[in-house]
Amino acid sequence: MTEEKTPLKFWLLGLGILGTLLVLGMLAGDASQYNIVDHQGAGTAEMVNTIQADWRANGLRNAVIYGMIADFVFIAIYSWGSFAAGRSLYRSGNTLVRILGGAVVAAAIVFLISDYLETILQFIQMLREEGVDWMAATAATAQPIKFAAFYVTFFGTIGALIIRL
Repeated sequence: MTEEKTPLKFWLLGLGILGTLLVLGMLAGDASQYNIVDHQGAGTAEMVNTIQADWRANGLRNAVIYGMIADFVFIAIYSWGSFAAGRSLYRSGNTLVRILGGAVVAAAIVFLISDYLETILQFIQMLREEGVDWMAATAATAQPIKFAAFYVTFFGTIGALIIRL
C-alpha cells in the first residue's frame, strides 16, 4: 500500500506545482499581451524577440525567468510522479489498467524529454535576451508533443485509478 501511495504523492505534488504556476500566471493579469505559451510556440527568433521586448517593457523579464526555473522543478517532479504512478499501475492484475499504466510510463518519458528541451531552449533565449531561429523552431515543435504527453499522463492515470475502483 505504501509503495502505491508514494508515486501518487509525487504525481499529485506535480499537479499542485502546475496549479500554482497557472494561478501565478493568472495573477499577473494583463501586464503583457503575451504569455509563456506564446513564447513556447513562437517558432521564430523575430517572434521571440517581440515577446521578450514586450515582457521587458512591462517589467516581467525576471518574473518570467523565475517562472521558467519553477517549470524545471515541475517537469522533474511531475515526470517522476507520472512515471512512478504508471509503473505502479502497470503491476495491476487488470489488463486495461496495465495498458494504461504502460502508456503513462511511456508518456512520462516523452513529457520529460520534450518539456525539458522546450524549456531549456526558452531559458537560453531569455538569458541571451535574443531569439535564435533554430531554438525557437525546436521549442515550438516540442510544444504539441509535450502537451500530448501531458494529457496521456494526466488522463491515463486518472482513468486507470477509476477503473481500479
